[in-house]
Amino acid sequence: MERIVDKAIVLVCCLACFAVLPWEVVLLLALLAAVAASALGEALPERFAFLPAFVYALAAFAWPSFAAFLALAVYDLARDDHLAIRWCWLLPALSAFVRLEAALALLMALACAMALLLSYRTRRFQTELAAYRRLRDDVQETSLALEEKNRGLRDRQDLEVRLATLAERGRIAREIHDNVGHLLTRSIMQVEALQVVHRDDERVRSELAQVGATLHEAMSTVRASVHDLHDDAFDLETQLREAAEAFTTLAVDIDYRASDVPSDVGYGFIAIVREALSNASKHSDASRVSVSVAAYPAFYRLAVHDNGSVPPPASVLDRQGADSAPASGAARGIGLATMSDRARALGGMLRVDYDQGFKVFVTVPKEDIP
Repeated sequence: MERIVDKAIVLVCCLACFAVLPWEVVLLLALLAAVAASALGEALPERFAFLPAFVYALAAFAWPSFAAFLALAVYDLARDDHLAIRWCWLLPALSAFVRLEAALALLMALACAMALLLSYRTRRFQTELAAYRRLRDDVQETSLALEEKNRGLRDRQDLEVRLATLAERGRIAREIHDNVGHLLTRSIMQVEALQVVHRDDERVRSELAQVGATLHEAMSTVRASVHDLHDDAFDLETQLREAAEAFTTLAVDIDYRASDVPSDVGYGFIAIVREALSNASKHSDASRVSVSVAAYPAFYRLAVHDNGSVPPPASVLDRQGADSAPASGAARGIGLATMSDRARALGGMLRVDYDQGFKVFVTVPKEDIP
């Protein structure tokens, strides 16, 4: 748009020649040729934009009357990157300056000078604008990269806090079980021993029975608290992400859409995921693995799918995880058998398949959980 405005200004300056020259058909032809060359220069690709202006400059060298509108060609030639093309208009301009009348030559010189200045100004402006846009894009790209990195750091920090919290809950549960639980157990045994010693004293035996009942109630409460803490100390999603980070050669995507997963199912799933990731890392050319956990009204579902391009032996797929892999894949067969055993121990089933990568699919019914 800037160049069109500049060319309109240059054209107005060139039209001043009609004030000092008599009307001639050649001037009208020169005007039409100059406008056509200027328009064609805008339509052609950048590397060929100089050609119409260059042809018009040659015409101005041959016919001095064409020099009246040479400024339009000067504008297009001056924005070319090659120095020879940028200043090739000087020869026809000097030739016309010598052969034209003084007034027309002066108007031509002024128009050419204005075209040169406008072309330089616009070319400089467009160069700086392009540099600004590149800088803006680089800044936005860097900002997005930093934002993504900060998001990853925040997620990593949240994961570490969650892991520390779970570890602390597990430690507290162990401390209560190992210390308070043992003290209560010893107290119960002492009270029961005193009951045997004082079995002939009904009053003492009755009071000891009450103390024993209180200790048993305290033991039951402590046991329930320990189990609650132990269950709270296990978070399947957090454990999955921690297991995924251990396999640095694989990009692992976690899709977790489950809640209130029992600890038995969670421990089974995390063991199966670790084995599946180990198989993908050792026995496959996979670079990315997706792990999906979902809870449905009747069952829990685990799916581990890698993007490996080498199908497993047919015997592995036919036996659905049994320990029947060939000798060259014995380790893989044992791993699949172990995963299958874990699924069966939870009342579920395991299936393996190859569909654009090796896939392990586990379902555990909710009502049949041991």
